[in-house]
Amino acid sequence: MEPVKEDAVKVRTHWGRIAVFYAIAFGWVSIIAAGLYLLGDRNLSSTDGTGMAAIAVAILALLYMPAPMVAALIIEKRTGKGYLMGRTFGKGFWTSFKRILIVAPAVLLTLLLGMTVFSYLAGNVLGINGAGTLLFNSDDLVANTLALAGTSMDSDQVAALTARTPGLAGTLGLAFAGALIAGFTINGLFALGEEYGWRGWLADQLRPLGAVWANLIIGALWGLWHAPLILMGFNYGSYRVLGVAFMMAWCIAASFLLWRARQVTGSVLAAAVIHGGLNGFAGVFLLVLVNTNALVAAPMGLIGIATVAVVAALFWLVTARVKPVPVPTSEPAVAPAAEDPATT
Repeated sequence: MEPVKEDAVKVRTHWGRIAVFYAIAFGWVSIIAAGLYLLGDRNLSSTDGTGMAAIAVAILALLYMPAPMVAALIIEKRTGKGYLMGRTFGKGFWTSFKRILIVAPAVLLTLLLGMTVFSYLAGNVLGINGAGTLLFNSDDLVANTLALAGTSMDSDQVAALTARTPGLAGTLGLAFAGALIAGFTINGLFALGEEYGWRGWLADQLRPLGAVWANLIIGALWGLWHAPLILMGFNYGSYRVLGVAFMMAWCIAASFLLWRARQVTGSVLAAAVIHGGLNGFAGVFLLVLVNTNALVAAPMGLIGIATVAVVAALFWLVTARVKPVPVPTSEPAVAPAAEDPATT
């Protein structure tokens, strides 16, 4: 098969449009965060014991995640060059979807297993502080679940729950199955709100820069876009400023992975399914890991960042000779030599 090549058609990088797009997306989420703050919801840490994490997830799904799509749709309407949404669900949809059915499960399984193996090596074997200890048997998993829930049971109830609880392998299997279902349904739908903007419209705008620079920029902007919630404790707890930097690193690694998923399937839906599935299984690490530090442990700490980066590199390597489905674009072709830097 032929090596993967970037699209031959070049489009101008319209930095003015990109600035407007990001102003809309970031302004949207800043308003949401400000509203939470004024309402008194100022700690979105999953460890604060007040249930704010559940509220944050609902806000992300219903209000936060659609912002990049809305921003992209506004710019698309202003430019009048058609919508990525129509091209995504138009000609070639089923060809792309068949590839998504192969790519998304393979990527999600590799991510889940990779984070598990790296966590075991870093925590159980090397004893790295903050990596956590991976739990294997049902007794430990039940004890950790009860501790997280803040509930207590008598010995008979604990024994009955333990008998119904699978060990680590079964728990991961259930997490993977749930992630697939979520990625192809509700989680994927909400994730499309982000991916339509980041790996969709913005990726098309930045494609002339090449994959490396485009993903560095997209990932940094994507990570910074989370800052209003990270600064309120989401994902990284009390590590608020450092959390923004770690989120940007995580997003840069993930952007390379999701960009490639779109490229080899020809559809931004691939990125949405993987993104949604990853959100679907991320919570399992609360159950199977103890004694963790948010900056170190999976899924969002250094172990998570390293796993995503390794999986992204492997994905690029494995698909190096896979001929991609062409990504349709509404922008006019521009010869590189004819581009005027003053107008980009």
